[in-house]
Amino acid sequence: MKKITRCFWLGILGLFFSERNLWASGGGGGFSMDVIWQIIAFVLLAIFLVKVLKKPMLAFLIKRKEEIKNSLDQAKKKEMEAQRLMAEWEKKLEFMSREITELHQSIQLEGDAERRRIIDRAQEEGARIRKEAQVIAEQEVKKARASLRKEMVDLSVELADNLLKKAIQPQDQERLVKEYIGKMKEIR
Repeated sequence: MKKITRCFWLGILGLFFSERNLWASGGGGGFSMDVIWQIIAFVLLAIFLVKVLKKPMLAFLIKRKEEIKNSLDQAKKKEMEAQRLMAEWEKKLEFMSREITELHQSIQLEGDAERRRIIDRAQEEGARIRKEAQVIAEQEVKKARASLRKEMVDLSVELADNLLKKAIQPQDQERLVKEYIGKMKEIR
């Protein structure tokens, strides 16, 4: 407020000593009455304005100062709230980042474990299939041997029959039948 009053009085002094108003006549012969009345009117108007507007202007300036202070306080509060929220979001982001890393590691470990289980199952299944194939192969070999034996026996019997038919005479045939019957009786 003191600055405003000081500026006001400096303005009045500037008006008083201004060259145009100070010398009414062109030659600088002195003060004219019009200038003095203008100065008096201006001073009275200024005093009236100061008296009338001092309190409202002071109240306005104080109110404006409070509004600016409140605005600055609110801005600081909002800034602090924004910083707090930013810190919270950074923490959440860091937490989510760690969680994603842990989840990735967990998935990778589960994938490795599942891969090992699949490999183990495949090896077990391969071993079981090999055993089954071996058993089947052995059975097939046995069947093939039995079939070969039977075929050999059949061929041997047929060959022996053919040889016997060629080599044996009817008397030899009777003698062989009797010997066979005799052996059968002994076995019983």
